[in-house]
Amino acid sequence: MQEMDKKQITPTELAAAMMQFTMRSIENSWDTLKPVAAAYLEDAIVTEAKEDELLREIYIAALALEIYCIPYAFDVETANLVSLGMGEIMASHALAEHQLSESLREIYLPRLDAVNQTAPEDLALALAEEAARILYDRLALPLKPSDPATSLLWVKLFPFLVQLIGKWPILSAKFEIQVDPLLT
Repeated sequence: MQEMDKKQITPTELAAAMMQFTMRSIENSWDTLKPVAAAYLEDAIVTEAKEDELLREIYIAALALEIYCIPYAFDVETANLVSLGMGEIMASHALAEHQLSESLREIYLPRLDAVNQTAPEDLALALAEEAARILYDRLALPLKPSDPATSLLWVKLFPFLVQLIGKWPILSAKFEIQVDPLLT
């Protein structure tokens, strides 16, 4: 009975919903990380431009984890459909201008794949740690320590990133993926 209550959604719409869900989660939680980020700026003020830059970097890290984990979040057929939908979204003109895919393709996904190849005991934790390390290195905060282990920023950043990911099951519980005959 519950299956009948699910709204039909295309893989592209599901991917777009996931991206929006992740961005909203970042925006809603930003106030918890913003003061820590400010502590690593020379003037301790997060301007609107700096905030946009930091939010973009956090979004890319969370998105990389979400994309990388698609095969683990769904059965094989659904994962393939969602991956196609995500590819369509990422290739769209609206996102292409933000150049998100370059960082994903050139930095995040290869490093996440390298972590996966080492077959860690806790793959999810290892992937989240690697994405957080990449993010930490990419954040343009002049006063942050080079070693994340000695940084309050790392202590706040890692759990912040972890709370953003893994929401595919929430969406898949609310929506049923409608197979587009053109995608199969």
